[in-house]
Amino acid sequence: MFVTRKVLIGALLTLLCFGALIYSTQFSSSVLNNIQGGEDIVIEISSDSDVSKKGVTEETTPNQPPDTESDTESDAEPAENVQVVEKPTVDLAISSPQPSSTVQPRGHHAAVPDQTKKIGDSWDHVKDTDQILKFVRSQCEKYDMIKAEPGEVRKPRMLIVAKNWKEHMLLYSSNPKTGSTSFKKWFTRIQGDPRPYSEMSGVHSMGKYGNLNQAWELAESKSSDPFSVTLGDVIKPFYSVGFMRNPLSRLISGFRDKILRRTNDGIKPEMLRVNPGLTGESSDPEKFAAFAEGVMKGKINNFHFTPQWDKMKICDFPYDMIAQTETTQQQIKEVQEHTNTTQFEFPGSRAEVGADSVATVHLAHEFYDKVKPDIMEQIYQYYKWDFVLMGYTKLSNPNFPYLDFDQDFDKEFGLLGEEDPTNTKNEPPG
Repeated sequence: MFVTRKVLIGALLTLLCFGALIYSTQFSSSVLNNIQGGEDIVIEISSDSDVSKKGVTEETTPNQPPDTESDTESDAEPAENVQVVEKPTVDLAISSPQPSSTVQPRGHHAAVPDQTKKIGDSWDHVKDTDQILKFVRSQCEKYDMIKAEPGEVRKPRMLIVAKNWKEHMLLYSSNPKTGSTSFKKWFTRIQGDPRPYSEMSGVHSMGKYGNLNQAWELAESKSSDPFSVTLGDVIKPFYSVGFMRNPLSRLISGFRDKILRRTNDGIKPEMLRVNPGLTGESSDPEKFAAFAEGVMKGKINNFHFTPQWDKMKICDFPYDMIAQTETTQQQIKEVQEHTNTTQFEFPGSRAEVGADSVATVHLAHEFYDKVKPDIMEQIYQYYKWDFVLMGYTKLSNPNFPYLDFDQDFDKEFGLLGEEDPTNTKNEPPG
C-alpha cells in the first residue's frame, strides 16, 4: 500500500506525543514518590510574640548571641497547603554506642550499674515550692541581682495563657529545653483539643493560645484609674509558673534536639572546626564534646543554649512556682490543684513515651567526660547564675542534677559577692 510522506510524518508525530505523555506521567509519579518518601521539610515559625502593653516591652540582654534558628523547640507550625511528612523517630540509643551506665531507664528507684555516676531518683529530690521561692529570693538579694524597682514587675521573655484562661487562671513563662513542648501540648488539651498528645504539632506558635491583652483590658475595666494598671496588676489573679533545668542537662537536650535529630550524621560544620576528626561513626559523647566547645567559643549560637535566669526574670517576676524539669511529674500535680486542671493529664517526657530510648539525664556523666577540663570550667562560668540563683548542682555533686541549697557557691563558682552584676552577660566566655 502506498503511503504518502504526509501520512508518515503525521503518524510519527502521533507516536512521539503519545510517548511523551507516558514519560511525563511516569516522571510525575516518580517525583511524587520521592517527595513522599524523602526527608521532611522543616518550616519553623518563631514562637515569640509581643504581649506587652502600657510600656511593658520585651528586654534583650546585651551581647546575647544571635539565633541561628527560629526559636522553636521540636515542632513547627505547618504552612497552609503544605503537606507535612512526619520525620521517623530517631533512636538515640543506636545512633552510636551508648555508655553502659545509661542502659537503665529512668524510674522510681531504678538501679544504675556504676554507683559513682548514679543519678538519684527524682522522687527523693522534690523541693517544697515555698522553699524554692524563698531560696531564689535570698540568692537574688545576696548577689544584688534584682533589677526591678520596688513594686515593679519585669516581664519574662514569653508569657502564655490558654484561650479559656478565665476558667483556670494559669500563666506560663515558657523557657526552651525545659519541657516547654509538653507544657504547651497540655495547654492545647486544656483549651479543648481531644487529640492524643502524639498527634499534636505546631504547639510553639503563639497564635494557638490566649491573648494576655484581654487580661489587661479586664484589669483596666476594674480599675478606677485604668492608665495606672501595670503588669503586676494584670498577673496578680493568675497562678504563675516557670520551669528551669540544670544547665548541664539542658545543654545535652539542646544537642540531641538541634544536632542529632536534625542532621544526617550528628555533625554540624561548626563542630568540625573544633574537631576536624569527627565522622558519622564518632560516638555521641565525642560529638557532644565538639558541640559544647563550639558553643563556648561562640561558633554555635542558638537561643536554646543561652542561660535561663535572665530571660526568665527569676529575680524580677513574682512566680507562684519555679519548677524543675527534673521533677516535673511531681510538681505538675501542685499546678493542677491550683488551677482547676486536675482532669487534664500531663504528657510524659520523650523518654517516658518512648520517643527516646535513654533519658537525657542518664547521658550527662558520659557526655561530659569527653569535654576538655578547660571547656568544662567555661561551661560552669557561662551558666553560673543558673546554678547559683536556683541552687542547681555540678556534675561532681552527689545530688546532681537536682537542687542543693546547702552548697558553698562561692567555693564552687568563685567570689561571687565581689563581682559586679552589671557585667553579667549572656554570652559564652570564649
